[in-house]
Amino acid sequence: MNKPLYLGIEIGGTKLQLGLGRGDGEISRFERRRIVPENGAEGVRAQILDAVAALLGRVDGKSEAGSISAVGVGFGGPVDAVEGVVATSHQVSGWDEFPLAEWLCDSLGVARAVVQNDADAAGLAEARFGAGKGFSPVLYVTIGSGIGGGLIYNGTGKIYRGAGVGAIEIGHLWVIDRHNADLGEVTLEKAASGWAIAASARAYAERHRAEGRRDWPVLIKANGDPSAITTIDVADAAREGDFEAQMLLDRATTAMAQGLRQAVTLLAPRRIILGGGVSLIGEELWLGPIRCKLDAIVFPPLRGTFDLVPAALGEAVVVQGALALARDLDGEPTSATHS
Repeated sequence: MNKPLYLGIEIGGTKLQLGLGRGDGEISRFERRRIVPENGAEGVRAQILDAVAALLGRVDGKSEAGSISAVGVGFGGPVDAVEGVVATSHQVSGWDEFPLAEWLCDSLGVARAVVQNDADAAGLAEARFGAGKGFSPVLYVTIGSGIGGGLIYNGTGKIYRGAGVGAIEIGHLWVIDRHNADLGEVTLEKAASGWAIAASARAYAERHRAEGRRDWPVLIKANGDPSAITTIDVADAAREGDFEAQMLLDRATTAMAQGLRQAVTLLAPRRIILGGGVSLIGEELWLGPIRCKLDAIVFPPLRGTFDLVPAALGEAVVVQGALALARDLDGEPTSATHS
């Protein structure tokens, strides 16, 4: 007897990823699309149907979707996981209070679908198949254009959902930002996300240009265009020894340590996993400094009770988690099941 086939979907602000698999840590077929935010949620839904058809190798995805036992989704924003409803998206309009699980069942002809926040889905995947395997509880933090988190517990991989709409919104913790004299305190996301690092670098570059300086390595890497500066440019310049780039990363790692200190105090995780594009900066400039700073300021009784490691599953981590969520529907049906 063939094992059930599941569909996992990641819906972000700029990317859409889908995969077929058994929910066991392997992906048999994978599709990626670039989201155009201007096309709204309706445009994303059209892309989902097209990508599913491509995955199944047929023009009409709906007619063949009966081979899919269940669908799991990791959505880039707050969701009502019990009802399978998207609360909102901060990047793409048209998602407010949208019944995504019900729409997937109706559109694809499948019996069951589950919707979860993307950071929670990624954390579940890392806990079951990646860097968190064998540890509990696991705190997963993704640092990209924004910062999100998920808490996975109970060894087998249970997502802590709080009151139901969302939890572990670590990017919205407040931290002290000594580099910002005007604000003093900002959210962690405004101090340490990829967007924040790049925005600070662009402000530096504009000041340099106003002073007639165009030799800043970060600006050179962006071909002289401040608006084109990315976090990768900052990291590359810092790695080559540029002091200002190193200071920008120091600001971000200090903020991350402050945010994680609060999370450790409240949650006492056994393992912290850092993922997302910014974490690809690596051990020397990102993970190592955060680890060192966190150890210095963490609540003393909890020092040494946890470790901090990089994510292991790469860019498909949310899809992996979504597939695991879909598989869980077979063993543990919930009210998020729609038919």
